Amino acid sequence: MNVRAKLLTLLLVLAMLPFSVTAQDDPPDIPAGWEIGIDTPQDTEPIFDIGLDGEVSVKFWIDNQNMVSINLDIEFDIPFDGSVNGPETVEVSAQTNKSFDFTINQIDVAAFAASQSDRFIVTGTVTAYSSVIPVLNGDSKDGEGNITIPMVVDLTIDLSESNGPLNAGTTSSLEVIVSNQGNAVDSVYKVTVTDSCPLLEVGGAEELESIAIEMGDNLTQILNISTSDSHPTKNCVIEISIQSRGDVDAGRSQTADSDESTLSIVEDRGGNSEGGDTSDNNDGTSNDGDVVSQNWTPIWPGAAIFALSIGALTRRKK
Repeated sequence: MNVRAKLLTLLLVLAMLPFSVTAQDDPPDIPAGWEIGIDTPQDTEPIFDIGLDGEVSVKFWIDNQNMVSINLDIEFDIPFDGSVNGPETVEVSAQTNKSFDFTINQIDVAAFAASQSDRFIVTGTVTAYSSVIPVLNGDSKDGEGNITIPMVVDLTIDLSESNGPLNAGTTSSLEVIVSNQGNAVDSVYKVTVTDSCPLLEVGGAEELESIAIEMGDNLTQILNISTSDSHPTKNCVIEISIQSRGDVDAGRSQTADSDESTLSIVEDRGGNSEGGDTSDNNDGTSNDGDVVSQNWTPIWPGAAIFALSIGALTRRKK
């Protein structure tokens, strides 16, 4: 019985061998379906910085693993009240991975805080197979990414005008206000003051530098103006310009803003000498303000004699 049992077992194993070989020769199953995603360089996280113009270019991909082509409707969900320019429908061939471009735009980056990030979604929905077989309530899948608001630098400067002329050898002041109209905390990196008069000195502008200015706030500083005793009468143009810390950190060396003010300097000519005669003026007025009238015509001295002669002749005729 033991020998028969062993032979029976051997026969059963041999009978199964052809079926096993046949099973190994069958081709492997090909997975069916499709996927969607956001295209990123070197498989990094799908995070994109919006440009200062409120735009950013992105790509999404669709990997069709089916044995037939698929048609899909594409919808976009964009944060920050943005819009999109991209395809509304796409077709992807069988066994193909294809990428599609779209642009996120019309985002007012200054209206949002810098570095704020939010998610965008690209949704694909299958509408047909092989372009001819329609699908109702087709399969939908999402591809997701994030967009980030950039820092908007908008420091403005306002230099006040002088109240009036400044005598040479005296001092005055001008008020300067720096306002932060950007979307992040900023500060003045460097302030530069120039003027058109070499005998004029302007101080205090450096106090504006390196002081944090919150969004929507401003910084006020008084500039001290001093003139030399020998300064001539002249209109002096004072100009002040600033660089933003935000620009410098971003590698930009541009001027954030500038403003100018004109200051009239009056030369000190000194007072009148004590011995000077100032009793009469060219306009005919005296020192006490009385006007000396000269609006009469001199009478000819012979007029009286001529009148008497005419009178005598008249009497003789009578």
